This record gives sequence, C-alpha cells and structure tokens, in this order.
Amino acid sequence: MTISRNYHSLFYIGGVMLLAASLSLPPFFMVLSQAILIVNWIFEEKFKTRMQMIWGRKSLVLFLSIFLIHIIWLIPTRDFSFALNDLKIKLPLLILPLVLATSRRLRENEIKFILLSFCGGLIIHSFFSISRLTTITTVPMADFRDLSVFISHIRLSLLISLAIFSLFYLLITRTFQWQRILRNCLWVSLTWLVIYLLVLQSVTGIIVFIITGIFFILRFYNKIEQQYWYIKYPFVYGIAAAVLLVFAYSFVVMLSFSGKPPDEIYLKSHTEMGNPYIHDLNELQMENGNFIWINICEDELRHEWNRRSSIDFNGYDMNGHDIRYTLIRYLTSRGLDKDAVGVHQLSETDIINIERGMSNYIYQHNKWIYPRIYQIIWEIDNYRKGGNPSGHSVAQRFEYWKSAMDIIKDNILLGVGTGDVGLAWENHYAGSPSSLAPEWQLRAHNQFLTFLITFGITGFIIIISAIIAPFFMEKRHWDILPFVFIVIAILSMLTEDTLETQAGATFFAFFYSLFIFAHQKNEVNEVDGEGE
Repeated sequence: MTISRNYHSLFYIGGVMLLAASLSLPPFFMVLSQAILIVNWIFEEKFKTRMQMIWGRKSLVLFLSIFLIHIIWLIPTRDFSFALNDLKIKLPLLILPLVLATSRRLRENEIKFILLSFCGGLIIHSFFSISRLTTITTVPMADFRDLSVFISHIRLSLLISLAIFSLFYLLITRTFQWQRILRNCLWVSLTWLVIYLLVLQSVTGIIVFIITGIFFILRFYNKIEQQYWYIKYPFVYGIAAAVLLVFAYSFVVMLSFSGKPPDEIYLKSHTEMGNPYIHDLNELQMENGNFIWINICEDELRHEWNRRSSIDFNGYDMNGHDIRYTLIRYLTSRGLDKDAVGVHQLSETDIINIERGMSNYIYQHNKWIYPRIYQIIWEIDNYRKGGNPSGHSVAQRFEYWKSAMDIIKDNILLGVGTGDVGLAWENHYAGSPSSLAPEWQLRAHNQFLTFLITFGITGFIIIISAIIAPFFMEKRHWDILPFVFIVIAILSMLTEDTLETQAGATFFAFFYSLFIFAHQKNEVNEVDGEGE
C-alpha cells in the first residue's frame, strides 16, 4: 500500500510539473498532463475523503461555482453546439481545482520544482523562437507575434511576466539554498525572459508586467530583507525607469499629433512640375507630426510609383492594404510632399518597406518597443478623428467594448446564456451599423464584459465573487506568488477574453488552484521571517 501511495504521489507531482511546463508548449502536452492527473486522481480511490474535503472547504466550493454557473445558464440557451464547446473549453475550471485542492498539499520544495518546470517550458519555447528571430528582424514589416510558436503571443507574454516574478521569488526566498552556479543560472534565465518579453513586443504583456511590478513594490517592498539589496534595488529602480521611459516616449509621440490645423499651415498650390495639389482639410490624420491628406498630386504619385515598383499604384501591399494609402502615409512620415519629387526621393529600402505594408519609416526599427508604442498612439488618434479601426488591434477594442455595452443593456439582468454569446454578437453586427470590416467583427476582448453578456449582472456578481473571495478566504493575499498571479490574471481580463480559450482557461485554473488551494506554506514567512 505504501508503494502504491508513493507511485500516486510520483504521478501527481510529475503531472503537475508537466502541466506547468506545457502551458507554453504544444497543446498535446497540456492534454497529456491533465489526463495523467485525472487518471491518477481516480485510481487513488479516495472519493469519500475528497467529498468531505470539498464540502468542508467553502472557498473551493465557491470557486467551483464558476463552472456551475455556466451549466445553470444553459437554461436560456438556443445554440447548444456553441454551449457544449464553451463547456469543453472551461473544463479546466472544474477539473484542476478538484484535483489539486483534494490531493495532498504541495510542500515548498515541490513548488520550487513546479516553478522551475514552468520557467523551463518558456525557455524551451524561446529557443524555438530564435530560428525565427533572424528572419523577423530583417523583414521590415514582419509581425513579432510570429515569435510565439505554440500559443497566442499575448498569452505567452503573460506567462513570461509570471515566470519573471516566479524566478524573483525563488531568488529572494530563504527556504531555497542555491549553489552559486544554480543561482547564476536563475539570474541568466530571469534576464533572458525580460529580454524575450521586450523582443516579443506585446504591449499588453509589457504593460501588465510593469503594473504588476508597481503593485508588487507597493505591497512587498518592506518585506524583502536588506540582505537582498542587490535584487531589491535593481528591481525597484528598473520598474521605475521602465515606467518613466514609456511615459516620456508616449508624451513625445502624443505631442507630434497636436500640430496646428492644416488650414493654418502653408498649403502648396502646385508641384514643381506645375500640377495642382489637392488638400482634404476635413481629414486630420497625421504621421510624425505631419498631416497626411494635404499636398497630394495623385497623377504624379501614380506615374512615379509605377516607374519604381512592380506593384501597381491601384494594387495592394503585402499586408492587403491599398498601396496608394500606404505610400501616402509613408511619404508623410518622411515629411515629403505626395508628388513625383517625393517618390523620387525615396530610397530602394523605402520602396521595399512600402511594398511590404509599412506605413511609417520608423517601423523599420522593429527590434524595440517604441515603434509599437507609436503605432498604438497613432491608432487611438486616428480613431478619435473618425478613422476606420479595422485591422488596428487597440482601436478595434474600443468598438468591441461599445458593442458589448449595447448587448449588455438589452440583457442586463440574466444575460444571453452560456450558448448564445456568439448569436448575440452576430445579431448585433447584423442589426447595428459598424465601421468594422466583416472580417474584424469579433467579440468583446474583455473577459468582464463577456461575463456580463453571458450571465447578466446576476451571474457576473457570483463569478467575480468566486474569483476574488477564495483569495482572501485562504489568506493568500499575504503571499507573493498568489498576489502576483491574481494581479496578472485580472489585468489580462481587461483586454482579453482570457477564459474563452483552452490555453487561457487552463492557465488561469492551474495557477489559481496551485497558489490558492494546493500550496502548503505561507510565502511571506520565508521572505522576511515574520508572520502576519
């Protein structure tokens, strides 16, 4: 019997470690690890004991109500195909807390290996990305989301943020005694993941990391012992420097969009070739402080562009946009007039950039985050001035959130039901004029709004309580890892439907169950030696 228990314990720890590593690896490993945990849990045959554990732990029952709410809200559902798929996606919210909370508590040393497995999976993922990095950094308008090989680049950036804080925790926690070479490996891994997060260029992930860092400093700064000054101060000053740099650059970029109205600047009447310019003073979009829709001579643009490029002026760039539009924006970003002389002054690299869909020359410096910051501010400014948000990730979210609020107003009390979310969005887009192109008419990209659409204010209150209350009921708000995870998870839900994908639901359910229900010890005690 003792041997049997040892085997069950081995499969349990092995399954948890594999699941932690698989969150950033191909989905097969995620499915395999959960299958190992479920089968092992069933064959332990402790059903009576586990039922007692469930009913005796109110925080667990409350968290499990998240899945129960999805079942109850099947009552008004018409689209059961959508509903069953949604329940399949949300299964980790039922399975993982049941398995982890009703198995034996994980000791601190076991948590260490689970976190190392998690970070190891991310480092393996990053190695797969290296082969793509050379190609991406040499292609002017390449998408850095391609660096995420197995999962969404936003989900990957959230995992990286959590891994960075996990490594930080392992370094400052006195429970763990690392030999010098192992400590150096942790430092190298932490540094590499920070670099990888920046290279990935996920603004969502970087902002989540910075905001989480601020909350962490406010919450735990005085609890990190002075002996860790070589970790404490670089971390604090690094976060502060990152915040200042982002705000400073954003402020400078925003100033470039606040120029004088186009009718107050010098508008040219004719090109050097004697052809008249046209000016659209009703369109106020800008690039690098220059108005786009002034000083345009389209005949000269067409002739000179067709002379220099194999892509016709009336054709499309490699991103599927009108190349005429891309060319005009690119010339504006260079401060050039939109005429033959302007096109003639472009270099061969500029021509290639435009053909590949680059609308501003600064995007060719795509190795750092500042072009992405500029792009976001441009999207917001363009949207504010009446531009079409289609294809622009940030501007589109404003449209999604407005549409979501309209759906919520019509279903404020009980929502549309578990299975009718897709129908609700289809009906909304069919019945309401939208500036979004059909291929960009997507869902809320905000988990809280999706909750409100699905369950109304009634179910929303229950689910939010089920997410937040166990964190305090289990007294985990004193602990570093649960605190960091909750902050990251909530921030991710503001801009993403975190629980509407299998990877997102597994990420949330796993770490919530691990840190809130399965971890045996209070982490603060190991950091500062004091209880609360």
